[in-house]
Amino acid sequence: WHEDDLRTIKNFRPLDDNFMRELFRNDLPLAQLVLRIITGIEDLQLTSQETQYDMNRLLGARSICLDVFGTDSKGKKITMQQSVKDSVINQLKQIKVLAAHADDYNVKLTKSEKKQIKESVTAFAKDSTGKKVMKKTEADKDMIQKLYEESTIASKVMQAIIKKANVTVTDDEAKTVKVYKLVFTTKTTDSKTGKEKDMTAAEKKDQLKKAKSALKMIKKGQSISSVAKKFSVNSDNEESYTKGKAALGTKFETAAAKLKKNQVSGVVELDDAYVIIKMLNPNDTTAAASNKSTLLQEKQQAAYEKVYKKWTKDADKKWDDKKSVDQDLWKEVKFKYKATTASTAATTTTTTAAKNTTTAAKNK
Repeated sequence: WHEDDLRTIKNFRPLDDNFMRELFRNDLPLAQLVLRIITGIEDLQLTSQETQYDMNRLLGARSICLDVFGTDSKGKKITMQQSVKDSVINQLKQIKVLAAHADDYNVKLTKSEKKQIKESVTAFAKDSTGKKVMKKTEADKDMIQKLYEESTIASKVMQAIIKKANVTVTDDEAKTVKVYKLVFTTKTTDSKTGKEKDMTAAEKKDQLKKAKSALKMIKKGQSISSVAKKFSVNSDNEESYTKGKAALGTKFETAAAKLKKNQVSGVVELDDAYVIIKMLNPNDTTAAASNKSTLLQEKQQAAYEKVYKKWTKDADKKWDDKKSVDQDLWKEVKFKYKATTASTAATTTTTTAAKNTTTAAKNK
């Protein structure tokens, strides 16, 4: 091997071209999982193995599935591009709704904020990318300034909602448990549909047998990590969680709570697996401090969404994409992506052919 080649390989990440293509190629379940995370559509079902893995420029120089076809629980066909466009519409709706409720929280732009917005708009109009966007969209500085102002007001309203909610996180809520687990799943994935299904009774019996054999090895002194490798259950073994957040659910947490540091459980039967648990730390105070911040953000987000959904409850019932969005204008929107990777130095850009994206979504 040449040193240059080794350095190149060392810099590869799963997100880079060569690895990404092979990770997704002919692996419908993996593609489905990743796309559920990216799109936020939890019930997304990919419907074909013939995904366009090599479509160019979804993420810059990378060539992964832009037009992956799938369906949601209602049978609606979904593509990656459509998901991105739906996300843009939802963001515009939020900006409009929040800005419309500025008076409810006595939110106004300060002199300093107005000055900063004006400077930002001026800089944008002089920037080469800004010039291209303005030319492409036929937007003038007044349009851009209005968008900046509404976005800033919307952000301030969101923060005002969160401040008023005054949510907190207790030490008990942030308490973090760290375990090492061996999971012998009783679920399998249909290679054709990508859907999860139960193993047969015989397959489940075999998994239980493996779990019992693994436990015997651990009790005889073999390290739990080496046993995990022997039974090919050596992925995602370590887990840290707060109350109610364990990946394997309440039954798992209950079994783990009975263990002291370094103790190993018996074979625990869950709905979808047989599990062996080793308690690494029943109270990880270092992780708890970080989790406290994360839990606070989650609570704040929930408080915001509660107010936002109340405001939009009636409007959402009347919302119709075909009527509420200028479809002819929206069809003109095109996306081009470039992104920096470990092996390339491209910059991020987004271009559209819409005259004014803020008019694509009519006020709710």
